[in-house]
Amino acid sequence: MFHSDLNGQDHQTGSTTSNRSRRNRVSKMGDWRKISKLRVSVLPDFFFDRIISIPSLPHLFRQVELKAASGGGNLRGFSQIELTGGNATNLAYALASLSVKTRLYCLGDEQTRAALANHPPNCIVRVIPGQPGYTTALEFRFRTKPVNVMISDVGDFREFDGRRLEHKDIANLERSDCVALVNWSSNRRGNALARKVFGLKGRSGRLHFLDPADLAGAEGRVKVLVRDIIGRDLVDVVSLNENETRIMARVLSAGRLRRNYNKQDLLRVSRKLQDVLRVTLDVHTPIGSISSNSLEQTWVSACGRITGFVTGAGDVWDAGDIIGHLIGFHVQERLLFANTSAYLYLRNRKMPTLRQTTAFLVRRN
Repeated sequence: MFHSDLNGQDHQTGSTTSNRSRRNRVSKMGDWRKISKLRVSVLPDFFFDRIISIPSLPHLFRQVELKAASGGGNLRGFSQIELTGGNATNLAYALASLSVKTRLYCLGDEQTRAALANHPPNCIVRVIPGQPGYTTALEFRFRTKPVNVMISDVGDFREFDGRRLEHKDIANLERSDCVALVNWSSNRRGNALARKVFGLKGRSGRLHFLDPADLAGAEGRVKVLVRDIIGRDLVDVVSLNENETRIMARVLSAGRLRRNYNKQDLLRVSRKLQDVLRVTLDVHTPIGSISSNSLEQTWVSACGRITGFVTGAGDVWDAGDIIGHLIGFHVQERLLFANTSAYLYLRNRKMPTLRQTTAFLVRRN
């Protein structure tokens, strides 16, 4: 297990621990039985995802140009998979796989209901009538790193302000231990939706978790989000990846994160950004994750490097992070749990279960 001081320095301990003491150490992270009693509501996006693996951008562009020059045709040999997707859907499924009682609120149609029919048993799905989203994700290596570039039609989610939520939906949100609002950046009415779902009665004891997703194109709304939502104590935790951190820090004049960043760069920019946001800021990256609050800053290194498939990893990380916040893990344990969940998802290409995640933690000490 890694322990970090206020400067984010890693300290690794217990390299020759017995299997029994390892299990005891993992069990001390918290009462795992409590996880199955947690109630988390997630909203509001659903997407039909098609993920296409390509060798490289130059290869794809060259093939497209050759086909276009010959009058068009079919490009064969590109590996593809279809998934139910969207940040909220991925997050809800990941939470459910980790044994949390989850409610997913998303916009969609009959085709959406059919696609979500095989949802996890402990995930209740509420499809609000509307046009679903569609995404084609191109996955490839860019400057030695695996990346995904998504081409999306966000459907009716683009203007969703929460007025389609019914009284029973509001009641269920109020009874939740956590309300998680994701993909704010794709929703032009995202601030209105945030005010509605984060401004419900019974605020005490309910975690409000915000992952705004890719902020490119939404920079003009960031300051309003900070002023009217985050700055009014409506949000407890903001979760970002490295690129979202880079954009938000630039917009809020909280420093610059270079493209070839290292751990110290992330710690420095996260500290400055948290000073502006004044809420818990959790940042997840391929090399490690950081949690910053007004008192301390903690770093935990990634579990390992995974090449290839990356779509959805941030949503699985958010699931582990939310559980850690709700169950009361120590901050290092929370980040380790989130890192492990995302790593197993990337390695196995499916949502990890709680049993798989805890078993991995035991093996890795």
